[in-house]
Amino acid sequence: MPPEGGPERSLNNLLQKEHGLSPVLARLFANRWDENPSAAEAFVHSGLEHAGGLDKAPALPAIIERLQHARKQSESILFYGDYDVDGVLAVCIMFRTAQHLGLKANYFLPSRFNEGYGLNERVVRRAADNGYKLIVALDCGTANHKEIELARSLGIDVVVIDHHQSAGEPPDVPIINPQLDDGVDPLCSAGLAYFAAQEWLKAADESPALAEQHFLDLSAIGTIADIVPMTGDCFRLAHNGLPRVTQTKNVGLRAFLRCLKLEGMSHLTKRDVAFNVVPHLNAAGRMAHARLAAELLLTQDEANAAHVASQLLELNRMRRAQQKLMDAEAKLQAEAQKDSAVLVLYKPEWNQGITGIVAAGIAALYQRPAILLADTSTEDEEAIASGRAPEGVDLLHTIEPAKGLFTRVGGHAAAFGGTIPVSRINELRSMMANAELVETEQPAQANECELETTVEELADPRLCESLVRFYPFGEGHPAPMVLLRDASIERASLIGYDRTHLALLVLRPGEAPLRVMGFRMSHLADRIQEGGKHNLQLELELDNYMNNLSVLLRLTGLEDS
Repeated sequence: MPPEGGPERSLNNLLQKEHGLSPVLARLFANRWDENPSAAEAFVHSGLEHAGGLDKAPALPAIIERLQHARKQSESILFYGDYDVDGVLAVCIMFRTAQHLGLKANYFLPSRFNEGYGLNERVVRRAADNGYKLIVALDCGTANHKEIELARSLGIDVVVIDHHQSAGEPPDVPIINPQLDDGVDPLCSAGLAYFAAQEWLKAADESPALAEQHFLDLSAIGTIADIVPMTGDCFRLAHNGLPRVTQTKNVGLRAFLRCLKLEGMSHLTKRDVAFNVVPHLNAAGRMAHARLAAELLLTQDEANAAHVASQLLELNRMRRAQQKLMDAEAKLQAEAQKDSAVLVLYKPEWNQGITGIVAAGIAALYQRPAILLADTSTEDEEAIASGRAPEGVDLLHTIEPAKGLFTRVGGHAAAFGGTIPVSRINELRSMMANAELVETEQPAQANECELETTVEELADPRLCESLVRFYPFGEGHPAPMVLLRDASIERASLIGYDRTHLALLVLRPGEAPLRVMGFRMSHLADRIQEGGKHNLQLELELDNYMNNLSVLLRLTGLEDS
């Protein structure tokens, strides 16, 4: 501990006295931010009034000017998105803004199975035939040089709002992209669209508060879905937007929450969004067409909303069944490549809509990048590639030596997608077998305890509201990890339908015991002696079981005292 009046003690006092944090969290965050107090800025000043937004995006004035020109000249705008949740949400935000401002606008979401990712030449030509004068590329466009040049030759202007990396120099059009714009936080495309909508409303002499009222919930879902760093403006959108989800004005989202049995929840957790809302929305693009998700979020009709919501639930059930089969098949192939630096797995019949999820699971299981390939639904003898990487590996730069094999490729450090001739898959596999893994900056390790605490501090009623103050957690802002030393275990039991979860009751003299949950930790049961003492490594999270917000003490490690 630094001397009285030192920076850590000052921040500790500030967090406790001015922001009402419980002692353990004030101490933990003061320790975490001791060497870089400015890192606390987004969390201490988490209101949207502190957001930098797109203020430092050089292309913002040009994009807003072009949108306003289209409005004044009554030009038709096409909002072109992507088939995943982030791309769909970005389109819904910008399309709804255009409708509010009275523009002639339409939107296009590509099929994962036909057009694939990014701007498509056939769609661009069709847009020209239909008289569109402006295409706004959302969650795509940064790598679409050829398609953008085609659009311009056909008399269509293109502007880009995207967060994916460029394979080289970006196209010579106005682009907002955190990968290219210093000073813009690493927002997902829905987050970028939220701030772009605000700026457009201001330019049109409308209240930017309309964006907060109608789109903050959508931007929060996109931020959680796309797993961007939970810092800066990304944190502000998720922190302020998450409570808005259950209070949404969106007819379709309300119906969707009802189907998911989340309607009426006083607090949604990040887990509710990441593992319930997002997979069901994504099922549209994975199993059928992303326009179903857009239809849900854009409809004003209650009956239609309920119908589409039930369709998405059924599509997700189908997705889970297919994914289970693909997981098993991919693992068999991976076992045959255990010495490869990057796993390259291919089966023509795999569902392109699920390869990314399966690749993520394989990458986590084998702790190396995984690329899954499946044939396209067209007759061009090409395969669709979906790559995922474990923490600490920059996949897009790792595959740099093999980029020449792909006909299209784009993505970011953790994931990429592209197309490759089937005849070159073996060549890709050979090149990746001995590829040099390019490292990326590692986030704080989730299994490192940041300080020791006591049962009294963990039972402090202020702990729950203190966690809410800094919620949600994620990359760059990990959930607090603490060590509870010499914990007296009153009872240990296995729970869950398959008895794989470990539930502990920790003795608290004169008070009700503390409940600790070890998910998928039944293997530790034999090491625990009831009445004995153990050192418990705990992650502090929020839980809303039975709509009762509380602190979840998640067991991450255990040692004998």
